[in-house]
Amino acid sequence: MRRRRPALLVGLALFAHGCGDPGPPAGPATLGIEVRAASEERGTVVEALEEDGPAARAGLEPGDLVVALDGVPMADSCGFGRALGERAPGDKVVLAWRRGRERREATVELAAALDLYGAACEKGRVASCHRLGTAHLGGGMETDFARAAEIFEKACDAGSAGACADLGMQALHGTGIALDTARARNLFRRGCDGGSAVGCTRLGFLYATGTGVAMDDDRAFSLFRQACDGADAAGCYNFALHFADARGTFANPSLAVATYERACALGSFLACTNAGYQHQNGLGTQADLRRAVTYYRRACSGTACEPGDPMGCFNLGVMLRDGLGVAQDKAEAATFFTAGCDGGNASGCANLADLLAAGDGVPRDETRAAELFRRACEGGHERSCRFRESLPAETP
Repeated sequence: MRRRRPALLVGLALFAHGCGDPGPPAGPATLGIEVRAASEERGTVVEALEEDGPAARAGLEPGDLVVALDGVPMADSCGFGRALGERAPGDKVVLAWRRGRERREATVELAAALDLYGAACEKGRVASCHRLGTAHLGGGMETDFARAAEIFEKACDAGSAGACADLGMQALHGTGIALDTARARNLFRRGCDGGSAVGCTRLGFLYATGTGVAMDDDRAFSLFRQACDGADAAGCYNFALHFADARGTFANPSLAVATYERACALGSFLACTNAGYQHQNGLGTQADLRRAVTYYRRACSGTACEPGDPMGCFNLGVMLRDGLGVAQDKAEAATFFTAGCDGGNASGCANLADLLAAGDGVPRDETRAAELFRRACEGGHERSCRFRESLPAETP
């Protein structure tokens, strides 16, 4: 059983502009809200609103939990974005949300993103300018990195911390503007100092990996803590890694598992895998195999916008194969080994091959097993390489 390797993760911003097919010239349909993952329940949390937007006119406020669109439950921010992406400006939708224990509902006419944000940006609303730039990054329309960068730069200079963080990402990767790591670092710093949790995560990533700066775990740790305090999933994941690996701080398994759990709740599937590993092995908490299974399932599940963690799928397969914290089911284990293998996890390929070669819980298929051992070997799984060498040569 394996923990997700301690790879650092740099997060990306999420906006509710949809991710469907390209829309009309006025841009994709929008409710005029920014959303984030709900940490404790299904749904998506309203983080900010366009004051003249459809959602604001319907009475939504920051902190409200959007639970359904046209009667369809919204499990997460991804599903919400995709649902909007399937609609056009002018469409009317029934939006349901919760404020505390009170459920509310309203029929709302969707706006055109470029029209809504463009008009607000011209009035000097820097947050609207940031949303306008984000719409040009492909949220339901043709991507225009250069135009997005132009808008982000103006918004950043006018005080939008999020725009600084997103422009920094373009500078880091050279998309729409010249690749410039030093400029990216400065922009991430401006974003972080201005209150962008994502900006803090991205700046922390530079210091944790030594990208364009001297590696500095102490500074990275402090920045990831600040990002996690701001509810950024990637920031929390990286913050937990530093506790787990004693980077920039002392080793603290208890804080590591608590922070992995928070990052998982915020949407980091890598964190879900590591939380499961901690619970399975009693690291920083009492061993709890059933809880480990729950976290591995969440890690493997993914969303329509983001695949799950292949390591989480592999670990869940092992639990099912061996009956750890769950009823033994080798056929179901094979489905999760398949998911892990398809995601690039060599151990998933090898363990699926074992079941197929022996006909253990699944129909025996030596040909497919041999192909999976080959894939596992190419992925660095040494036992599969040795096993592959023992197989008879293929007939031309």
